[in-house]
Amino acid sequence: MVTGDDMGCQLGCYGDTVATTPHMDRLAREGTRFTRGYITQASCSSSRSSMLTGLYPHQNGQIGLAHLGYSMRPGVPTLPTLLKQAGYRTGIIGKLHVAPDSLFDFDYKQTNTADTRDMKKVRAKCNAFLGELDGKPFFLMLNFFDPHDPHLQDVEGSPRAKVAPEQAKLFPFLGADTPDLRRRVAEFTTCVNRVDEGVGVLMEVLRQRGLNANTLIVVLGDNGPPLARAKVTSFEAGVNVPFLAWWPGQVKSQVSDSLVCSIDLLPTFLELAGGAPPDGLPGRSLLPILRGRAGPWREYLATEYTTHEPRNLNPQRSIRDARYKLTVTLLLDPAFPWPAEVPLEEYRKIQKRAATGEYLELYDLQTDPYEFKNLAGQPDLKAVQDRLFQELHNWRAQTQDPLLDLAALRALVLKERDAPPTPVPGWKKAKAAKTTVKRLNKENKL
Repeated sequence: MVTGDDMGCQLGCYGDTVATTPHMDRLAREGTRFTRGYITQASCSSSRSSMLTGLYPHQNGQIGLAHLGYSMRPGVPTLPTLLKQAGYRTGIIGKLHVAPDSLFDFDYKQTNTADTRDMKKVRAKCNAFLGELDGKPFFLMLNFFDPHDPHLQDVEGSPRAKVAPEQAKLFPFLGADTPDLRRRVAEFTTCVNRVDEGVGVLMEVLRQRGLNANTLIVVLGDNGPPLARAKVTSFEAGVNVPFLAWWPGQVKSQVSDSLVCSIDLLPTFLELAGGAPPDGLPGRSLLPILRGRAGPWREYLATEYTTHEPRNLNPQRSIRDARYKLTVTLLLDPAFPWPAEVPLEEYRKIQKRAATGEYLELYDLQTDPYEFKNLAGQPDLKAVQDRLFQELHNWRAQTQDPLLDLAALRALVLKERDAPPTPVPGWKKAKAAKTTVKRLNKENKL
């Protein structure tokens, strides 16, 4: 399993005309490319927790960033442990970012994020893991730190294809065009190109070791780009990510519109490994689709957002069908009694950064794929809105969403109010990283 950090659907195989992604394009061409592939929450730790547990963040407890104190509940079964029980050797290269670390018993663990931007180090670590298999089947989670901030434009000569601001093509979901946005999109796209080079390194190492013909490769983003109306929102640009599966002779060459999600990965891998999945998982194995033998599939797919870091609370729940999507902002629910202890204006500012400021948002993804026109409350769509609202409630009840209880929602608001702000060292580190980016780009005349 390969992840790109903050990598949305801005790849050649998804129609981007600027990104240079031949390796991922090959996986898409020779394998299955999902057009409706989703993560559970557009925030790094929460999203990764779902990949590794098959559970939504509200089920496993990882509702925000791991390094800021959010953590999974004790005793949640995880993918590396379950696969080891099935006789697999397991490894991780790059970012884990899910807590507690002790729940992830990988045999090979190299979680330095910066190293995944250096292709020589990526090659060396892949070889180190694969060189110690001793005939065992394996699972490797290769997590590239790109295209996450800071957007380094050159790391030891990678990527070879760099994008200048004048070449950048503004992403339609942004709904804006400024010189600064063009610069950020260009820097982001350059980093996507480096992810593709990393995928190429992995495929070459597998081929050299004679493992490529018997290895399933799945590539996806952990959430959408770190831009407005994408990461840390419930908009499509944040939760709809590249989702590719490749395995010569085993995975059908096709484009699938099936509604699939990262919660489906753990059941898929366990079925291949002959292991038994934990009871009560909300996802299902993708193998019938990948092999071209899919029967009836899910009609609805839900995502969520709770928080990202302290004082960034904006709980939302979303659901979509083949055409329409409904998002509910829980703190705007007329039935929710706002805690008098918390200044309402403080949270309204947070909500407006990621939402329209309305309780219900209904979008027609067929005519409005970038979600600019809220149709909630329109009489001619009342039946659609009511149906989706009921399906969303059913999903929340079935997955035991704790925030169905308004008392629990109130308690969370109070808890977040008392949480410390993001630690100052983190801000200093981020500022230093941006300074480094500017220096490196200047040195390379980018």
